[in-house]
Amino acid sequence: MKFGLLSDTHGNLEATRKAVEVFRQSGVSAAFHCGDIGSYDVLSELAFLLVPVHAVLGNVDAYSNDWKFFPSDVGIHLHGRFGDIEVGGYRIALLHSDDSRAFNQAVSSGEYDFAFTGHSHEVHDYTEGRTRCINPGTAGRGAPNTCAVLDLDSGLLQVAKL
Repeated sequence: MKFGLLSDTHGNLEATRKAVEVFRQSGVSAAFHCGDIGSYDVLSELAFLLVPVHAVLGNVDAYSNDWKFFPSDVGIHLHGRFGDIEVGGYRIALLHSDDSRAFNQAVSSGEYDFAFTGHSHEVHDYTEGRTRCINPGTAGRGAPNTCAVLDLDSGLLQVAKL
């Protein structure tokens, strides 16, 4: 099983399309957007993956109340500011991590296999306690823009330049 990870698109549709192609070629079973989506069009592009897409709002997205109206019947699961998600037997904390207290609480709880985050625009992959913390970088404002694919069978995280 593979997961596609994306964050901080900030409305960049070209980078989102490239990430969708990376995810398709990798055969992901689910995709996760770690916040600062930037526009509905980003979620619409991710819906073309035809796999469940879980997304949270980042600090940039939080200024609009309109996000709750995104249609849920297209495979997009919008979790607000924090997602507590179970996929394939793994428990995942999905958050933007601009709220360091929420991030630290999720990781230190010992309840999650993974914490998928964004906000810093920097790729990171480390384990704290039992929780593997992964940030796929930024797909909207990077040099380069990036996304990542996590292979759960091998544990390999592959970062792709967009």
